[in-house]
Amino acid sequence: MIKIILALLLILSVPVISMAFCPPGGCQSPCGGNGYYGCTEAEIVQIGSLNQADITQNGGSFSSNLATISQLGIANKASINQHIFADHNEASIAQTGMMNQANINQYGDTNDAFVTQNGFANHASVGQYSNKNLASTVQNGIGNSSSISQGTQLGGAYTATVNQSGWANSATVLQK
Repeated sequence: MIKIILALLLILSVPVISMAFCPPGGCQSPCGGNGYYGCTEAEIVQIGSLNQADITQNGGSFSSNLATISQLGIANKASINQHIFADHNEASIAQTGMMNQANINQYGDTNDAFVTQNGFANHASVGQYSNKNLASTVQNGIGNSSSISQGTQLGGAYTATVNQSGWANSATVLQK
């Protein structure tokens, strides 16, 4: 019985070890912002129960996009959409805890979006509608909310950073 428990612990620890060596934005892939054409990559890692993750990449055979979702906990939800004609984009969501939700939508080219949430019932959304935008959201705590929209009126090359810790904080960034 002890051998079975040790074997299960070893099997379950392998994804955690690999996640520790490749944090969102920390490992370089040949895909995404600096990638070559035809290199589209998606990765989902989930540990826990009732987590939901969706990645949709519609860039076509000449695009280069990277999307990663890592979730550790219970009932977290994450979604990344890299829409048609979107190229050279990178999107990453990392969540630990319970009932966190995050969404990233990328419509333009050469965009980077990173969401990290730790805690309970945090919500984050990023929409990148033009080119060369950078969005970063970090939330720690309970019930925090963040929304970043970039290039809604065709402007580009925007940078937005939201860092929140605590309880029931709210942030909205609109870069037209």
